[in-house]
Amino acid sequence: MNPCLIILLVILSAGTICLLYGFFLEPRWIRIRKITLPEAGPASAGKRILYFSDLHAGTSTTRRKLDRQMRAIMKMKADAIFFGGDLVEEKTPLQDPAFRAMVIDALSSLQAPLGKWAIFGNHDVEAPRFRAWVSGVLDQAGFTLLENQGIELAGIPVWGFANTHHGVPRLDHDAVGQLADQAQGDPFVLFLVHESDWFPRVMPWQGKGLVLTGHSHYGQVTLFGIPLIRPAGAKKYWRGRYDLGDRLSMLVSAGLGTVHIHARFFARPDLLLLQFGKK
Repeated sequence: MNPCLIILLVILSAGTICLLYGFFLEPRWIRIRKITLPEAGPASAGKRILYFSDLHAGTSTTRRKLDRQMRAIMKMKADAIFFGGDLVEEKTPLQDPAFRAMVIDALSSLQAPLGKWAIFGNHDVEAPRFRAWVSGVLDQAGFTLLENQGIELAGIPVWGFANTHHGVPRLDHDAVGQLADQAQGDPFVLFLVHESDWFPRVMPWQGKGLVLTGHSHYGQVTLFGIPLIRPAGAKKYWRGRYDLGDRLSMLVSAGLGTVHIHARFFARPDLLLLQFGKK
C-alpha cells in the first residue's frame, strides 16, 4: 500500500477518534475532585459541601444529560450544595416553557440538608432576560442566590460575590465580621465568585479562607491539556488550586457543561467536594 495513503488513513482515523472522544465521551466523564480541609469549628466537623459550576443549559441539553449530571451530584451525599454560575448560554431557549420546566425539575432533584445556594455567572446576567430567567429558575428549584451577600453555614461564613463582568462585586467586611462572630474564633471564610482572575487581582480578603470559582472550563477544547483559548476573567488563573496567601487559597472548577462548541478535549468536567475534618 502507498505509504502516503497509510499516513492519510492514520491521520483520518486519529482525527475521527479525537472527535468522537471530544464530543461524546469526555463531556460525560465527570471527575470528582475531593478536597479535605481542617475543621472550621466544631459545627463544621465532617460536613461535606458540593460545588458545581457552568451548567450551560442550552440547545444541546437533554433531560437525560441533566439527570446524569444531577445523579453525579447527589451521589456525593453533600450537606450543602453551591452552584457557581452560568446556568445558561446565548442560545438557551428562554421562551420554551417545556425546557424551563425540565431545568427546574432537574435542579429541584438536588437535595441537601443544609440547603442550596448559587451565584450569577457572566452568561446569567449579560442581558436582563437572562437574569430574569435564571433568577426564576433557581428560585423555583430551591436555590438561594447570593449577590454580594453572606450566610453562616455550619459555623462557616460564606460570601457570594456579584458577577465581575456585568456587576460590581463587593465584600462587606462588617457583614462577614458578624457572620464570623456567629462562627466564633479566627474565621475560615468560603468565597464564591464566578470568574477566577478577579479575586487574586483585587484581594478583598487576606485572612483564612477558600475561594471557589469556575468560568474557565479548563480551556474546554485543549491541545492535550494546553488551552487554545482562555476566556476573559480566567486568563491567568484557569486550572486547579492556587495559593493566594499563607492561609488563603483558590480552587478553579472545570465546570459541568460546554459552551459554543459542545465538546471537551483534555478538560474533563468536574465536581468539587469539600470535606471538613482533620487532615
